[in-house]
Amino acid sequence: MAGALVGGLAVIANAAPAQADTLRNVYYSSSDCYRYGDYGVQNHLWTWYHCDYQYNMWFLYSVP
Repeated sequence: MAGALVGGLAVIANAAPAQADTLRNVYYSSSDCYRYGDYGVQNHLWTWYHCDYQYNMWFLYSVP
């Protein structure tokens, strides 16, 4: 039983950590957020992005 537990921990320890979203900028309008998000993908600044509406502002998050 202890050997199985140690083996399971080794697999978890070797797994690559997931990349977290990075806040890129804050915008007043959704069009600005999506326009700059698209710009970042087209110019290889990040692989994907999403815009979230919070506190009457648009927040651009991406994963580099």
